[in-house]
Amino acid sequence: MPAPRDSAVVVRAARLYYEQNRSQTEVAQELGLSRSNVSRILTQARDRGIVEITIHDPEGPPRRDETLEAALRAAFSLRAVHVVSAPRATAMESVAREGAAVLTERAAGVRSIGVSWGRTVQNVVAQLETLQLRRTPAVLPLVGGHSALDQFDSGESVLKVLASRLGSTPQTLYAPAVLESATTVATLRAESSIGRVLTAAAQVELALVGIGSHGVHSSPHVLELMRLSESERATFEAQQPVGDVCGRFIDAHGVPLGGPTDQRVLAVTFSELLRIPEVLGVAAGAEKAAGVLGVLRSGAIDSVVFDVDLAREVLARN
Repeated sequence: MPAPRDSAVVVRAARLYYEQNRSQTEVAQELGLSRSNVSRILTQARDRGIVEITIHDPEGPPRRDETLEAALRAAFSLRAVHVVSAPRATAMESVAREGAAVLTERAAGVRSIGVSWGRTVQNVVAQLETLQLRRTPAVLPLVGGHSALDQFDSGESVLKVLASRLGSTPQTLYAPAVLESATTVATLRAESSIGRVLTAAAQVELALVGIGSHGVHSSPHVLELMRLSESERATFEAQQPVGDVCGRFIDAHGVPLGGPTDQRVLAVTFSELLRIPEVLGVAAGAEKAAGVLGVLRSGAIDSVVFDVDLAREVLARN
């Protein structure tokens, strides 16, 4: 291979072989070289960095963006940040796989795990493999039940599936998460069987929670269940809600809202959530950025798993 034409020949051979899918024999004929020369040229193209070969394993772990992770960690004083993407995978799929990996790592070191609801939480739990842990953590609900938000298509609840994957038996909260009456919520909380589970849930060492955004995905369904009157809805909207966590709504500054919505949720309180040692928040999709930003500003979240687009949008809005 003549030295003056070295780079040009290497690039030409690489384009014919890798971009045009020519065989080595066809490349040799095109360039007037022997097939053995073409083989050496292609090896040289890889060695010199002219050609880079990347293998995208659809079943492999998502790729992490360390720059975005560092920026989020600094902006919101987060303990751990996972910002991920994966080739040929949706944002939800990437977050679910990474969330399951984080949960697998954390589960071995805690005595109790609480779980909330939502589409992202469902997907994380669905990706979780059955674990053989030396010490099985207790699994508790952070919120009451809701068929559309805490159940798989099979009818199994997220709580039960999570407990099964961890080899545990869940403590069940036999009451809905959202009710039409604040009085009913107060009455249910006073029931010893319900109060006992909520008290235990408030004391878990690790909480897995979805982060909602007002008007997006699951959030509207929560409000529908509350059956707010026109005046109550007006009061709620006047508080300028942007996000929610465990059924508790938050404004853009991270301040939790009061009535009329807060008294209609059967779940751990916002102050109880703040006292849990680690709250792992999961969310996917840039459309949730406003809600996610508000919840992050509240200080309720210690660790997160986001997709790249959501992370970028949150930082751009902050």
